Amino acid sequence: MLNGKVGFAIAGSGMGAVTHAIEIPHIEDAELVAISSRSEERAKQFAETHGAKRWYTDYRQMVEDKDVDVVVIVTPNALHLDYAVSAAEAGKHVIVEKPLETTVERAQQIVDVCRKQGVMLSVIYQMRFCEASQKIKRAIESGQFGKLLLCDAIDKEYREPAYYATDPWRGDRELAGGGCLTLQSTHLVDLMQWFMGPVDKVFAKTRTAVHDIEVEDLVNAMLTFRSGALGTITSSTCIFPAHKHLLEVNGENGSAIMNGEYDDLLFWEMAGSDEKNDFPPDFKLNDITDPHFYPTLRHRFQLMDIVDAIKTERQPAITGEEGMKAMIIKEAIYKSAELGKEIDVDM
Repeated sequence: MLNGKVGFAIAGSGMGAVTHAIEIPHIEDAELVAISSRSEERAKQFAETHGAKRWYTDYRQMVEDKDVDVVVIVTPNALHLDYAVSAAEAGKHVIVEKPLETTVERAQQIVDVCRKQGVMLSVIYQMRFCEASQKIKRAIESGQFGKLLLCDAIDKEYREPAYYATDPWRGDRELAGGGCLTLQSTHLVDLMQWFMGPVDKVFAKTRTAVHDIEVEDLVNAMLTFRSGALGTITSSTCIFPAHKHLLEVNGENGSAIMNGEYDDLLFWEMAGSDEKNDFPPDFKLNDITDPHFYPTLRHRFQLMDIVDAIKTERQPAITGEEGMKAMIIKEAIYKSAELGKEIDVDM
C-alpha cells in the first residue's frame, strides 16, 4: 500500500469498469492506480477521464505494477479465470464482477488459485449491501419472519437489440456463460440463497424468445430450499416495457418486498409489530432499459468493505466461496432446462 491507501487496478474499460472508477475515489483509503484495455486509445482515454495514474494494454504488465494491491476484473465472463490467475500469481488481491465465471468448474479454479496464492478474493454482489436487504436479513436471523415459506424473484427487464449488438459477447454462450439469468438476475439468485439458505432442487424452462442471441432472454424456475421453503424466479431481457425487479420474502409471521437496484423496501409487515410499509403511492413499476444509469452507491459500500478487509487482514463479506453459490444454482437451472426435469443442487 502506498501512503496507507489500497491501490486499485481495473482490468477492462466497459460499463462495469466505469462503475468502479466512479466509486473508488469516494473511498478514503483507496486510490485508482491503473487501468488496462486491449485498445490503447480506450485505455488512455479511460485513465485520463477517471484519474488513473497509469494505463496498460497488457494486463499481465499491469498486475506487476508495484503500486497495485487489488485488481478488479470487469472483462467478458469467460476471461475472468485467466485474469484472476495472473493477478493472484502476481500476489494481488482479486475482485471479480459477477458472475465469478461461465461455469462452476472455471469459477472453482479462481477460488482455488487465490487460496493457493494466499490472496483475498471477492465477488461483486452489491445488492447485499442495500439497507433493504440488510433489514430483511436481520429480521430473518432474529426470527421475525418465523418459518420461511416462500421467496419470489420477479425480474422482468428489457434490453434493446443494441445492448447485444454493441457488445456481442453478451449474447455469446461461450463468452457470457448464459443470458438474462447470468448477466441480470444473478443478483437476485444470490439474494434468494442468502435469505433462504441452500437450494436443494430446481426445475426450470428457458427460451430465447425475442433477441437474436445464443443465450436465453426468458427464464422460469421453481426452487425447493433445503429448509422446505419454496421459491420462484422469473428472469427476462425481453419483457416490454421494462419492470423494476421485485424480491419477495414470505414467512409464517410476515412478509417483505424489496427492490435492490434502487434500494427500496416496498412492503413490510410482521405479526406483533406496528411497523408497516406498503407500496408508496408514487411507485412506478416501469424501469429504465439502459443499465449505465442504475445507481452505483451499493458498489461503493461493497468496495469499502473490501478495502477494510485488506487493511485489517480479514475476509470480505462476500468471499469467493459465497460467489460460488449463485453459480451453482444458475448452472443447475440451465441443466434442468436442458434435460426437462427437476435437478438436485449440490450446495
